[in-house]
Amino acid sequence: MVVAEPLPNISATAGLYSQIAGVLAGFAFTALLLYLNRTPDTPEQVEEVDPPQADEATRVHRQVTVVLFNTLGALIICAVQYGVLAGGSPDSGNSFSGTMLNGPAFSLAILGMFYATALAAAPFGHLAPMLASARILVGAIGPVIAMLLIASAALDIYINGCLARAATSQGTTTVCRTDTEVALDRPYGFGLALTALMILIGVVALTVFRKPTRPAPLWIPKVMAHLIIGAAAITTFGTVFLGTRPVSYLLPDPALVAVLISAFAILTSFAVMAARSCHHFQDAQPAGAHRDGATPPPVQRPIPRTPA
Repeated sequence: MVVAEPLPNISATAGLYSQIAGVLAGFAFTALLLYLNRTPDTPEQVEEVDPPQADEATRVHRQVTVVLFNTLGALIICAVQYGVLAGGSPDSGNSFSGTMLNGPAFSLAILGMFYATALAAAPFGHLAPMLASARILVGAIGPVIAMLLIASAALDIYINGCLARAATSQGTTTVCRTDTEVALDRPYGFGLALTALMILIGVVALTVFRKPTRPAPLWIPKVMAHLIIGAAAITTFGTVFLGTRPVSYLLPDPALVAVLISAFAILTSFAVMAARSCHHFQDAQPAGAHRDGATPPPVQRPIPRTPA
């Protein structure tokens, strides 16, 4: 039997998350400004000689900027929401519930920063080892860690509720057992099962998309950017809802299961799309090749004149 121990100050934890989100938002803002200063096209001479190369540079520039911008917005939203939770009492039930609700959005925002970095490195063949590491991090390790933390937040809510009931009981000794929570019919056990399933899906996606034969569809970075900002926007409604509840309010089991399923769906989708799109584009299609697979005729490159 595993007996639950009193939990730490959840408001302090929320305040720490708020600070981390704010610092990461500053990094994302700086990276976005620096990347916007880069021209999306290649130099004029290269553009005249090899138009497909210029088109590729424009496409990568567009994808990186949209992911960075949405990641910046999500991090700012998370920083504000965690700041609101940090203003509650140390053992506030609202803070426990809000920390779990904000978990998927905060995790996606962090993963978005790594994904944007991988997209920016995609045009460079010598950065292929970095892209391989980014696929593993964003396609498997990161989402799995996030899912474990979200499931642990469900366990924290159970422990907090059990300890609150034990404190209010009169003449009754209540033992809060955590070993029973690993059952599949409990939110924490259900979250662990979803985590195991996510590991399986991530490994399969990384294996299937290890060496794609075609470039990733152009809509994948846009969809991932919308997932990042959409998750942060939806959690805002949860924060507003918690503000209308008593301070001791804890999410019921059906709500915990719904949050776990939603987190699993968005994190798994993000992981699979990252595994598909984090590749050097020349691995899938040679530079200058036509969309129909035909090779264009060679282009005579201008020879620079040397001064007499």
